[in-house]
Amino acid sequence: MLNIDIICVGKIKEKFFSNAIDEYSKRLKKYCKLNIIEVQDEKLPSKINNSIINEIKQKECEKIKQKIKNNSYVICLDLNGKNYTSPRLF
Repeated sequence: MLNIDIICVGKIKEKFFSNAIDEYSKRLKKYCKLNIIEVQDEKLPSKINNSIINEIKQKECEKIKQKIKNNSYVICLDLNGKNYTSPRLF
């Protein structure tokens, strides 16, 4: 069975999103094993600049990389990334 791990930064706080995740997890159960892995987000200091933002991103990146299993096929989702159809991902 296909294992899908979704690694995200921070807790999912909004009830709407939690309900949606539960619903999709239930629908996908017969096709794959879905795991939502949350890594702790870095706290933003009161005064920030680009250097601090880049440092925070690097720390969160390291946390994500620690959760990626060997021999995994990795897909990074980004609001500014390219759009692909589902068949094209595989």
